[in-house]
Amino acid sequence: MKRVITPGSLLGFVSVSLFMTTEIIAAAAAAVWSLSGLLHLDSFPALVLGTLIGVASLYGIVKSTIMAFDAETDSENN
Repeated sequence: MKRVITPGSLLGFVSVSLFMTTEIIAAAAAAVWSLSGLLHLDSFPALVLGTLIGVASLYGIVKSTIMAFDAETDSENN
């Protein structure tokens, strides 16, 4: 399958990727803040929790970016 890479499809890819990235980061930050507050965690356990949620968030960012590129450059969508 041939990919269609035009300035419009690249702009759409970047736009979707930035939007999804900001949403995932905001959700991850809210989860760390709320869980560490709910459990009354000190700084080190909060950092461990942030690292665990951050790794999962990074996976979500990479996966959504790959999916956005595939969707925006698919020849059937253009």
